Amino acid sequence: MNLGKRNSLIYLYILFGASLFVLFVIWFIVVWRFQASESFIPLHYTIYFGFDRFGPKFDLFLFPTLGSIIMIVNSAISKLVLKDNKLWQGVLLGLTLLMELILLVSLMLALLKSLS
Repeated sequence: MNLGKRNSLIYLYILFGASLFVLFVIWFIVVWRFQASESFIPLHYTIYFGFDRFGPKFDLFLFPTLGSIIMIVNSAISKLVLKDNKLWQGVLLGLTLLMELILLVSLMLALLKSLS
């Protein structure tokens, strides 16, 4: 294996590991806040109307479930369909990391806003 292929594999493993870490953080936060939450929590906030969607605290699990589905589907596509193209594997895994970071930020904002 030449040096270029080895470096690209290292980057792919780093992207996958970072996505897995962010997903673990999302699951940890949801399980931690689930025990301390009231039965109904605010789930959506707009600057014009404030909280406009409330739901049972089980809806907190939508964030990590969606993140897990995104991670599984994108990893499977990256591994099975794009196995010969390391560039597109990196792009797909990078977008997976970006989507999970957006989920983490939206979860944090929903939880922080519900505390105020």
